[in-house]
Amino acid sequence: MHAMTDAATERRQQLELLRTSAAAFATRESPLSRARALRASAPGFDLRFWRSLPGQGWTGLLAPEASGGFGQSLSDMAEVAGALAAQVAPEPVTPVMVFAGRLLEACGPGELAQRLLAGMVEGRTLPAVAWQEDATGAASFDPHGRLADPATICAAGPGVVRLSGGKRHVRPGAAADGFIVSASSSDGLALVWLPADAPGLARQQERQADGTFVERLAFDQLAVPADHLLCAGARARSALAGAYDEALVLASVELLAIVRRMLALTLDYLRTRKQFGKAIGSFQSLQHRAVDMHIQQELCAAVVDEALAELDGGLAGDARAMLAARVKARCSDAALAIAREAVQLHGAVGFTDEYDLGLYLQRALVLSAWLGNGAVQRRRHALLGRRAGAAAGAHA
Repeated sequence: MHAMTDAATERRQQLELLRTSAAAFATRESPLSRARALRASAPGFDLRFWRSLPGQGWTGLLAPEASGGFGQSLSDMAEVAGALAAQVAPEPVTPVMVFAGRLLEACGPGELAQRLLAGMVEGRTLPAVAWQEDATGAASFDPHGRLADPATICAAGPGVVRLSGGKRHVRPGAAADGFIVSASSSDGLALVWLPADAPGLARQQERQADGTFVERLAFDQLAVPADHLLCAGARARSALAGAYDEALVLASVELLAIVRRMLALTLDYLRTRKQFGKAIGSFQSLQHRAVDMHIQQELCAAVVDEALAELDGGLAGDARAMLAARVKARCSDAALAIAREAVQLHGAVGFTDEYDLGLYLQRALVLSAWLGNGAVQRRRHALLGRRAGAAAGAHA
């Protein structure tokens, strides 16, 4: 019993040290002025800053030791992602380190996948996952809430594989070295590495509300070497489902960090802004609204903590998907609701671009929609729950 308690205490201390270190680095190296300066200028983030992250050990935090990483947990990664999100750092931490990195790791021992993963850990390679094909992501799921077969087609030829189709909302966009493309093949779902400079690849940048960029890809009978097929069939489907769910949870971690900063800014404003000779925070009606915001924040924190613990504990399959959908729906909706309240409670200053609240609001708009917004995730959760209920009834 004592050994278990000691281990839990040591683990809490480790996370606290990482949290403190990450927050100190992010505050020092990524002030809000940096986020402002990088807006609307492709690629929307600083590659020099990105290349400083391997020195912190962060790009390899999740990656296995065989790839030069440290093999740590999602809870460790959450401390880093949360610290950078709190400073509105525009670097694609979750899209690359979590979504792409975990996907490459799960593709198996193939030479290319391992080389790309090692390059990501060292900060030399910037991979992006190209999986979404419609505007909202709703079409990415089948009637049971699981990942649907992509419309993009992968066909094998002599020494090559050919890709036909298109992808939307690919993050990161302009600076990516290549894309992990999901496609349908004769062997089932396929994951193919598509270099960013591949002949025949059409790329279109799309600016987001926060000044970062995503890309739309289009290709028709685009040929890449046969060894660019990372994996296919059951392994590919399992890899994509797992990486997607983990990315949902880490995106929720980022949303929670933004929620906390928006609430902190609002409370500080309520304490200092005076009207009729009193701080407006003394007005009961505004106190009630602030309490509602705080409740939303704590609900987000509770589901995020639960999701991290469950995924680190090995939760898999539909249970993992349902939990990931629930936490993303909760945090997406809460972030937008708190952003609206924060702007209203600030009054006119909340609408100005010079005020810091706008940076957090714009990032909340982008993150809440990425990978599927609250409505998409609630629908997915309902479909998965219906399937689970039907399966339980069949075994009753």
